[in-house]
Amino acid sequence: MTRETSEQSATQPSILLLMCDQLNASVLGAYGGPVRTPSLDRLAREGILFEQATCPFPVCSPTRASIVTGLYPHTHCITHNVNRRDYRAIGAPDTEEGLKADDVTTEKLLHGAGYQTHHYGKWHLLDDDLPYYTDMFTEHGAYAREMAEAFAEVRKQPTSQWMNWYGWALPVEVAPPLAEAVAALGGRWSGEIYTDFITKMGRLLLPAEKTFDVRVADHAVERLQSLDERPFMLTASFNLPHDPNVVPSPYYESVSPDDIQLPATFDTREPRVETHWSRRVVADLGEAGAREFLRIYYASCRLIDEQIGRVLSALDASGRADDTIVIFTADHGDMAGNHGMVWKSSDNFYDDLVRVPLIIRYPRRLSPGSSDLQFSLTDLMPTLLALVGQPIPGHVQGTDLSAHLLGDRDGAQAPDYTFCERLGWNPGCRRVVSPGAPLSAMIRGQGWKYVRYYDGDEWLFDLANDPLEEHNLAADPERQGQRDCLSHLLDEWLRETGFPGAGSE
Repeated sequence: MTRETSEQSATQPSILLLMCDQLNASVLGAYGGPVRTPSLDRLAREGILFEQATCPFPVCSPTRASIVTGLYPHTHCITHNVNRRDYRAIGAPDTEEGLKADDVTTEKLLHGAGYQTHHYGKWHLLDDDLPYYTDMFTEHGAYAREMAEAFAEVRKQPTSQWMNWYGWALPVEVAPPLAEAVAALGGRWSGEIYTDFITKMGRLLLPAEKTFDVRVADHAVERLQSLDERPFMLTASFNLPHDPNVVPSPYYESVSPDDIQLPATFDTREPRVETHWSRRVVADLGEAGAREFLRIYYASCRLIDEQIGRVLSALDASGRADDTIVIFTADHGDMAGNHGMVWKSSDNFYDDLVRVPLIIRYPRRLSPGSSDLQFSLTDLMPTLLALVGQPIPGHVQGTDLSAHLLGDRDGAQAPDYTFCERLGWNPGCRRVVSPGAPLSAMIRGQGWKYVRYYDGDEWLFDLANDPLEEHNLAADPERQGQRDCLSHLLDEWLRETGFPGAGSE
């Protein structure tokens, strides 16, 4: 996939990371989905679109830590959402631990090599202040301070007219069909931590320009307009389409719930997840609730696509687009109506949660196309360091896939599988994984997916013939060889990557 040019630039490559939260790749137009995404379509035409990219842990903070450290979650030991400093509104314990200043990250290494490093948007790893980020703009930091007066005014309204999202006070208009479905619940959801985010989802009564994600794009655009001649790594990390499940006009009106085609597996049931929150939302609120969720989800994707277009235009105007590696991805997916679920609050490993969008564009060296490379987000750190000519620390567990991006199929072995894991809260909310910690894990590749849960439950899917994951073949006598092979490879990966208590052969 290489396109070496006679005018190979001596300029040190820069990096622009565009990231969403909780984005199901299959809904995007760039991936053949129902949501129009002209900005991402353009990025896909000009870059490499990866069809088989996966996250290492289908929860925000663990994957975000893997992206910047190149370590698997059981190694960096962030195995839950970090709410230590920037999510005080939910009463986060003081013992929670996120990234420290001495953690080795992509940005820390590049900052030491003379790069300008900037992060605007969702971080969700806040612990120490990081010296390589001098002007962070985060959802519960600078943005919350910026909106403090407006939120205070909203709180004067009746509580039925606004949503409390981790301290944000969001004025919302709820559509009648959803309001009727919520009323029918009675007190069934009283006391649930997520109740507001579902029962009050709807049209956000704030101007779009005051929303967090538009402000993230504002900061990214302003920085791209004021860079000096040094190379940069700039991250624009959007919260949407993650909850709070509200979106402003005109995006909300741009999607009609009646026009939404529900996923083919909407009525498919899996007993293991029937009591999970993602399933309860649809089971209790019915099709009206699912359609309203998807309406907001799709509209949020449209809003994000427009913001990405603004940032790409600013990069073009800077004159540095040819020498900038642009990455678009998400930390994990969303059930988005599949298997009768919405949101991410389930312990499953369906592709809707595990598979993520990934597009990489580098006009100076990468030829456009699509790729079936097994790409884990843990591989981003070493791959980016290699592409910009920086050494990869020896402790990094992700795979440097730069040779494959550059078309050197003989120079490096393509990975056969990617892996994903789920671990419970660590003792005392510290960054430590103890031997015997309950582990659920997945191996995916070569047309197959095998999942082994902490309680011994097993799932096996023939993705080549059952891409919608409707038929669990783990108990099929004719598939025992395949199951045992993948189970062995999963155990081998756990040993090689040092999972506590995995032992050695």
